[in-house]
Amino acid sequence: MKRLIGTALLLVSVSAMAAPGTHRPATFQQRAIAQLGGVELRQMPAVNSAALRLEDARNTGRTGPRRFAKPLDVNMTPLDAGIWEELDAGHMVWRLRIASRDARSLNFGFSQYHMPQGGYLLVYPANQSTRDLRTLNEYTAADNKPHGQLWTAIVPGSEAVIEAVVPRDKVGQFKLRLSKVNHDYLGFLNVAKDDKIGGDTSGACNVDVACPDGDGHRDQIRGVGAYTRAGVDYCSGSLINNAANNRKMYFLTANHCSMNTASDAASIVVYWNFQNTFCRTPGSSASGGVGDGRLDQNQGGAQFRATSAASDFTLLELDTPANPTYNLYWSGWDRSTGDFSGALGIHHPAVAEKRISISTSATTTTSYNNPTVPGNGSHIHVFWQATGGITEGGSSGSPLFSPQNRIIGQLHGGPSSCSATGGNRSDYYGRLSVSWTGGGTSATRLSNWLDPAGSGVMTLDGLDNGGGGNSAPVANFTSSVSGLTVAFTDTSTDSDGTIASRSWNFGDSTTSTATNPSKTYSVAGTYTVTLTVTDNGGATNTRTASVTVGSTGGTVLTNGVAKTGIAGAAGSSQTFTLAVPAGASNLKFVSASGTGDADLYVKFGSAPTTTVYDCKSEGSTNAETCNIATAQAGTYYVLIKGYAAFSGLSLTGSYTTGGGGTQTYSNGTDFTIADNTTVDSPITVSGRTGNAPSNASVTVAIVHTYIGDLKVDLVAPDGSLYNIHNRTGTSTDNINKTVTLNLSTEALNGTWKLRVNDNAGGDTGKIDSWSVTF
Repeated sequence: MKRLIGTALLLVSVSAMAAPGTHRPATFQQRAIAQLGGVELRQMPAVNSAALRLEDARNTGRTGPRRFAKPLDVNMTPLDAGIWEELDAGHMVWRLRIASRDARSLNFGFSQYHMPQGGYLLVYPANQSTRDLRTLNEYTAADNKPHGQLWTAIVPGSEAVIEAVVPRDKVGQFKLRLSKVNHDYLGFLNVAKDDKIGGDTSGACNVDVACPDGDGHRDQIRGVGAYTRAGVDYCSGSLINNAANNRKMYFLTANHCSMNTASDAASIVVYWNFQNTFCRTPGSSASGGVGDGRLDQNQGGAQFRATSAASDFTLLELDTPANPTYNLYWSGWDRSTGDFSGALGIHHPAVAEKRISISTSATTTTSYNNPTVPGNGSHIHVFWQATGGITEGGSSGSPLFSPQNRIIGQLHGGPSSCSATGGNRSDYYGRLSVSWTGGGTSATRLSNWLDPAGSGVMTLDGLDNGGGGNSAPVANFTSSVSGLTVAFTDTSTDSDGTIASRSWNFGDSTTSTATNPSKTYSVAGTYTVTLTVTDNGGATNTRTASVTVGSTGGTVLTNGVAKTGIAGAAGSSQTFTLAVPAGASNLKFVSASGTGDADLYVKFGSAPTTTVYDCKSEGSTNAETCNIATAQAGTYYVLIKGYAAFSGLSLTGSYTTGGGGTQTYSNGTDFTIADNTTVDSPITVSGRTGNAPSNASVTVAIVHTYIGDLKVDLVAPDGSLYNIHNRTGTSTDNINKTVTLNLSTEALNGTWKLRVNDNAGGDTGKIDSWSVTF
């Protein structure tokens, strides 16, 4: 029986892990309660979004965090708003709808919150899907904190539902007061992506952390987060390690982001791992467009620890321990006072997906927003590369890293933009060495918090999320094309666990979470396919590759790469092409595998027929070969003609360049392998065409004691990893070996890297040399 009840409901407590939990909206359970249309709706007063945007434009360049929402003051409790109903014999449910016309998202501030054990609070959009629960935020008794506040993650759309389920005998203990409804007025570019904080996009010149620029900095990337203050403003920040190495949730950001009181700190909501799943080409329209990052990994609430305006730092301690599934990282730091040979920033420009900016120029020591050296010495002046990432509003508070991947400051501001040139393509970061001593008290300096025992250490390395140092999985897949249909096979591996989940993006706005999905495209063409895998420890890795589909002619072959899964009826014709460069030799076309009988015809410059061709092969099976004695520069056309029905056929066109044979590339420069660090040794390949072979040879010479703590990988130009050595050999010294790797899905040209990851202390060494032959 449904009934309205009134109970003496007072108030108190916090913010913590939101994101989907174990509970679902009561109406999903088909209980005998009112549908949402029968739940009280409170309509907020109108918000003049145009006036707010104009005000923001006038304030551009002023100190302070960026605003994205208008706070609307309310005072609602379950005593005077919403409806109570009997959910079942042991529980009551209270629900309230909140709407704010034209809001792009809503979020809520509860000045008082206390949930008894066994109860929970849900906040979700009014049109919440039963299939995708990532916009459903859940809070429980674990979110009861001393500061007595709860600030929610954003809810997409202009109407939301607040729902509490409380054990019947504990209703009197439940306390809730809604004080803020925050109306997001910025507007988003894609309604399917309206679960974003800010303007949804950042400048096209920016570089996704999934791009090769992020190689060598993957750990530091995991520690950077975007956040909101009181549900209205936004900035960036980072987890930072302390000398006790105890994974305290210290979070470094900027003083000008206004997180400088206990009340401000309590209102924080941090969004982790909000980044594009693949590398969008910097400078492209895609890079400046809507990304595919998600906001469902978040947590709220913090304690204020220290701040100082002189070097523009604020240190918070987040209320809730790290969720192990988020796979976070506590970055190390360097409080030395000198300049650095280069630097890099990891940040959320416009609080869109996470980006990386690199400087290969020496830093200088200055005042804020004044390039004169040394000024008052409070800031680091960084000059970004002429092409590549910069920073934007929303990047404020993000960390600056030394070439050794240690935090040396946090972003204050500067003139950089995608259109900036020369000295204006730069930014100023508050210097960590100045923040160390700050204003001389624990509330105005970092030293009390980051070196609590007073050890005097000048530098500190980062710290992983625990659990024995979970190694990230290696994402990989193969594909088999038949007309417009592609069969994908996940071949991902995890050295210290299992693959827990998969997320496929097929490049045409469709996705899948299947292990080995089959995809039928509607239009012939080339598509970029991305697979992101997550292991049982929460670590992720992404693999991106292109597939070309087509029901009939025009399918493009790549040198040495088999086109598989070709099928056809008797009398059918399918045409393929291969571009051959000048100077190529040993050109041949081979069909093989499968069942039935298909014949092979090849012609230069135009499509062959069964009577006009340069070469033909007509055996009694699918096994056919055409060798071209003297290759011409241009396009060769290949006809597969079904003599009888056939299926499962593979077709390969191949040639050699540079006079034929293979080439060996080497790097003999020593690269030091320090304890618990990752080091890359690069080799750049250019002037080649096509893909690497399936039998590439890699030779490594590594001088290191106790190789049982080393992981060695070859990193392809697109970031794919090929394992060479994985913590075997126990106490054996040195690695001298040659391995054969199948690199046939990788383009030859680009920067290849030998990556060595040291996973223990007390033993060091170096990469002496390495080479790759293909």
